[in-house]
Amino acid sequence: MYHSNNNSSHINDDIFSLENEYKTEKPNIQKWFYLFLSKWYWFVVFILLGLLVAYLINRYTTPVYKVDATVLIKTESQTNMPEDMAMMSGFSTPEMQNFQNQTILLKTESLILRTLERLDFNVGYYSKDKLKSNENNSLRIFQTLNQAFFSKGKYREVELYLNKPFQVIIDKTHVQPIGLRFYLERNNDGKLHIVAQGEDVILHDFLNKQDIGMLSSIQVDEPIEIGKRIVREHYSFTIISEYLNLDEELSKNDIFFFIRNNRRMVNEFNEIEVSFAAQGASIANMSTMGTCLEKTKAFLNMLMEVWIQSSLDQKNQIANNTILFIDQQLYGLGDTLGRMGAKLQNFRTSNKVVMPTVQVEAAYTRLQAIDVEILELQTQSSYLKRLRGYLNKREDYNKLISPASVGLEQSVLSEYITQLGEVRSALLQYEGKEKLNNPYLERLQRQESTILASLYENINSQGDYINHQEEVLKKQKARISREQNLLPRKEQQYMNIQRNYDLTNDLYTLLLERRVEAQIQKASNLPDNEVIEPAFFAAMIQPKSMLVYIMYCVFGFMIPAVFLFLKDLFNNKIQTEEDLERITSAPIIGNIAFSKNDGDILTQKHPSSRITEAFRSLRTRLDYLKNGSDKQTILVTSSSSGEGKSFCAVNIAGILALAGRKTIVLGFDLRKPKLANYIDVPEEIGISTFLIGKHTLDEVIFSTKYENLDCIGAGPIPPNPAELVDSKVTAKLFEELEKQYDCIVIDTSPIGMVTDALLLTPYATTNVFVVRHQFTHKLFLEHNIKMLNESNIQNVSIVMNGIKTQKYGYAYKYAYGYSYNTSNM
Repeated sequence: MYHSNNNSSHINDDIFSLENEYKTEKPNIQKWFYLFLSKWYWFVVFILLGLLVAYLINRYTTPVYKVDATVLIKTESQTNMPEDMAMMSGFSTPEMQNFQNQTILLKTESLILRTLERLDFNVGYYSKDKLKSNENNSLRIFQTLNQAFFSKGKYREVELYLNKPFQVIIDKTHVQPIGLRFYLERNNDGKLHIVAQGEDVILHDFLNKQDIGMLSSIQVDEPIEIGKRIVREHYSFTIISEYLNLDEELSKNDIFFFIRNNRRMVNEFNEIEVSFAAQGASIANMSTMGTCLEKTKAFLNMLMEVWIQSSLDQKNQIANNTILFIDQQLYGLGDTLGRMGAKLQNFRTSNKVVMPTVQVEAAYTRLQAIDVEILELQTQSSYLKRLRGYLNKREDYNKLISPASVGLEQSVLSEYITQLGEVRSALLQYEGKEKLNNPYLERLQRQESTILASLYENINSQGDYINHQEEVLKKQKARISREQNLLPRKEQQYMNIQRNYDLTNDLYTLLLERRVEAQIQKASNLPDNEVIEPAFFAAMIQPKSMLVYIMYCVFGFMIPAVFLFLKDLFNNKIQTEEDLERITSAPIIGNIAFSKNDGDILTQKHPSSRITEAFRSLRTRLDYLKNGSDKQTILVTSSSSGEGKSFCAVNIAGILALAGRKTIVLGFDLRKPKLANYIDVPEEIGISTFLIGKHTLDEVIFSTKYENLDCIGAGPIPPNPAELVDSKVTAKLFEELEKQYDCIVIDTSPIGMVTDALLLTPYATTNVFVVRHQFTHKLFLEHNIKMLNESNIQNVSIVMNGIKTQKYGYAYKYAYGYSYNTSNM
């Protein structure tokens, strides 16, 4: 009997409105959670591997430590001197207090070099682990992984600074190889050896601070004695040790040392950062980094000490020069004063002169005062000439003395000299680097030129004033001398001798006073800067152990996650209901779990199993598609062979029969019949023989061992199955069967392979399309759905078959889960 599919078009008029333009899929967190959970062991393995790699990185990466210190950079007001010390006011260094200048000075090569010269860094001591033959296999595994992950394939080298087992005292009068590794080993003969091998080794002269040559290759292997000097052509040093367990230490680790000169170490220690602790504060934070914590702390502490001492030395330089100048003058005046005292005594004794007259005394006093003033002016003039000579020759400005020491109390000249000394000291830091394009250096050079021009102008005007005053005093002296000539001769001689003696004595006393003042000022000088907190450990720069562990845990998690994501992304097989919903809007009426039990009707054999419950649910949904009819013809097809079409057909028939409905299942898959795999029917008789008229309907119908369930097998495979299905006999067959049975289940050929199923759809009230989980190709299914749509086939429903369930898997989507043991079905 022919059934029009239009009779039920109201059920699913738009059932084939395809959505295969793959709308944007919203993230399904639940889906990915269960997918990842199903492969939990992958994540465990890769996370453990990630932790192992993180351990190797933390274990074998050379650590880098950050060391900080805090200093006080005093402002100009903090370094101002008392007014009663104005004589030495030119000794302060205000420009050195500028923060930017301090930052630059701290990084200069000269300051770092002076710091290294005060430290004993010329010999570096290192240790690295030694893998011994009796160690366990796990350590060997670590070594193998170490070689795989690290290009050098060796253990981390640790610098020994405070806890070195021996000390090397190098002979700086002898050439030394730079960077050549000397290993200390105890050989089989029981003697201590030094072993070294290298190429292109530089030879350095520490005494003259220069390289003197290079060795193309060098090889050393000789016995040594602790405490005995080793002298060879290319090296000379003494190894001393008070370490009691030296042999034990050498057996545990490979210990070596090498020699290096200070200038080559400058680049290792020039990464110095200076920043204010707070906006507007005069406290600054200093920091640097190094691979040896204690050594880096020692360097930073010494750098601050040298830096502060440098500032103090600069402040004391002019005071020292002034004291030296006064000492030189006192040395000469002491001899002169002694001779003049003896001459005065002799004159008094021989000429019996005791007290000059009042007139002589007045003239003497006036001439003495004039001579003192002239001498002071001459000293000042000599100072200005000396100062001009220094400026013209561009000699070391640190040799200048204070103008106040020679009686020049002019603050402008003193200020200019101080500024020039500061600028010149800053320029000395860049000696040999004048060609560098440095804005700070260019500013210093311009500042020096400006100060020099101002100094020359001040010196000229001061010199003119001194010369004028000296001429005036000389004229006064000449007038008094003429008046003096009128006095008695002996009194004139006595007055001249006494005047010269007193003049020298007064000058000597004045210099002694100035010397004491300079010494007092020098003793009162304080450094411009002060250490608030010595160097201390601030942070571990690398490796950041916890960050490395977290990062590689994430990597370990991401590797399987990305793999599963890509696998799902490029998977072209049906995985979930969402895959079906993106291809077709046909309803999914059943979800059948995968079963290993084949070859029988499970719904009849195991009526209480969970898979039977799934078919009962399918039966209920099929009832909704009958449209109130007592009769129902169900056509079961699929895209291709192997999707469980015949399995679903016989079990649908079995569950219908189990409900008391008289049911028959037809084996209309005439090309590759499989009905006989589930129901015991003869293969030589069936639908094909009925359609060609060889047997009658009663002859091809076979009753099964289950109640209410009959079957017609496919029969022999015909040469023209499509023509037989499309014959009028087929219509007569369904007309007769509908009179005898409540339900007819048709097992057809796959619709994606041949047209047999399409020819049978007019006889079906419901078309069931079987899709197998993780088997059916999406593109193949899409093509077949399009074909059904174009053929205007209605009442198509989807059954998902062969769902492979596991503890955490596909079952999360469905209410019943299907997590059961199929062996109990």
